[in-house]
Amino acid sequence: MPTIFTVFVLLVTFISGVMFADRTQKSGQKEKSTWNTDDSKAYAQDKLTEWQHEQWLCLDNLWSKESNWQPTAYNKVKVMGKNAAGIPQLLGLDPTTPPTIQIERGLDYIYNRYKTPCEAWENHKKRSEEHTSELQSPCNLVCRLLLEKK
Repeated sequence: MPTIFTVFVLLVTFISGVMFADRTQKSGQKEKSTWNTDDSKAYAQDKLTEWQHEQWLCLDNLWSKESNWQPTAYNKVKVMGKNAAGIPQLLGLDPTTPPTIQIERGLDYIYNRYKTPCEAWENHKKRSEEHTSELQSPCNLVCRLLLEKK
């Protein structure tokens, strides 16, 4: 279901297209375009805002799932000898680190590893699905137990 923001962006895009078509046509004859650099900059800014909103939704989903945005979140399960903590659940992060620094470090990690919050969110969902299917497979649990006994 489209969000209110998406509907708004589509409506603005449609209206902009109608207005641009009206400005470039006169009595059925094509007239020289009045599109200028300011129009180009405004259009690019609108597209960037749309992209930023999409990236924000992915980041919100990711960190809601990881820590529910709690700066003191702490995962007792160690990975590579370290615990994950904070809003972004970074390995080795002290949960007493100020939230602003946690967010900056988390965003740095996302940009360096995944390039965008949406790529990070997609990776997280994929890993979660793989883990869930492994646990739900009846053979995996039995096979693991049998292999551990050997």
